[in-house]
Amino acid sequence: MTGKEIKARRLKNFEQVVSEYEAALLRYAARILQDYDAAQDVVQDAFIKLFKSWKEELTPSPQVSCWLYRVVHNCAVDYLRKIARKRILHLRHAAEQADTVPPDRGDAFRLSEAAERAVTALHALDLREQQLVILKIYEEKSYREISDITGLTVSNVGYILHHAMKKMSEHIKNTDAK
Repeated sequence: MTGKEIKARRLKNFEQVVSEYEAALLRYAARILQDYDAAQDVVQDAFIKLFKSWKEELTPSPQVSCWLYRVVHNCAVDYLRKIARKRILHLRHAAEQADTVPPDRGDAFRLSEAAERAVTALHALDLREQQLVILKIYEEKSYREISDITGLTVSNVGYILHHAMKKMSEHIKNTDAK
């Protein structure tokens, strides 16, 4: 076989591997990440690593499957760690900004005590809950629009929002009781 024929065969075999495992790997990564776009990136990275590093015959096999699942898992965990580090940096930055005194813009721009308590309660929620509350309350989006934006089902949006509002209410009650 010529070098060109070997490359063409390897590419054809790689395409077989991708078509065999792509859907299952996407489901797996999406379950870990809870983000389909990130899952696509992770799976794509795994296939790139496979193509670059697999030295044996590249055909669908239990060894290739196991290797791909392991790489997808590791890439997903790395992605989650990266997101967590970014979140910590954003929180630190927000905390540093909280120490600065904003310019006085007059009474029209001041938050009422109730609004300040609501904002504090909002920040006590996890990131997904915050996103949904912001889209619903501040952006005035419908459940369907929120579903389209986030990729969640309409019923899941309603469920998460219901529990997020209950958490905010409890947080405000607990803060007021102190």
